[in-house]
Amino acid sequence: MEFDRNYIAPTKAARNQKYLHFALLPGDEILIDQLSPEHQKILRSEGSYEKRADEFGVAVGTIRSRLHRAREALSRLRIERDTDASKDDFGLH
Repeated sequence: MEFDRNYIAPTKAARNQKYLHFALLPGDEILIDQLSPEHQKILRSEGSYEKRADEFGVAVGTIRSRLHRAREALSRLRIERDTDASKDDFGLH
């Protein structure tokens, strides 16, 4: 097994986040604008769960569930967009 000298171990907080791999992508702003105001606000917020909880005045668990629902909604819009783009590529739309 070869050691990767560039590997940086994630912090404990990062290891516990289910959506560590989730990132906003180019073009997502257009999709985010289509989401509910609550989903837009939580997706555009930054910082740890604890910081967001303080900012929104809710429990950390509430932040986690709101982020989960907002990310799922955004993922569905991405799929719809990509499916429509594929149909256009093949003249099926």
